[in-house]
Amino acid sequence: MNPDWVDTAVRFPDEVQKSYTTNSHKHIKVINGFKIVAAVKRQGSDWIITSAWWNSVGTSTATKDNRFFLEKWVDKILRSPESLLKSKK
Repeated sequence: MNPDWVDTAVRFPDEVQKSYTTNSHKHIKVINGFKIVAAVKRQGSDWIITSAWWNSVGTSTATKDNRFFLEKWVDKILRSPESLLKSKK
């Protein structure tokens, strides 16, 4: 991925979404037919890019899980005891 695209997405996003589980935001920008997403966190007076990824604009996001890695991981850990209890019944 072009680092300049990530920088542009962070500085001039088309959309910003707040994360529900972490103290970060997703900065989203469409550039040359790609949706560039940068996970950004504030640390003091600096903005830290914790992750970045891209999707084609035409890609269906209905079947794709676009949550942050940490969100998926926490969800999996919280649901695993529940699935163990259900499987023992």
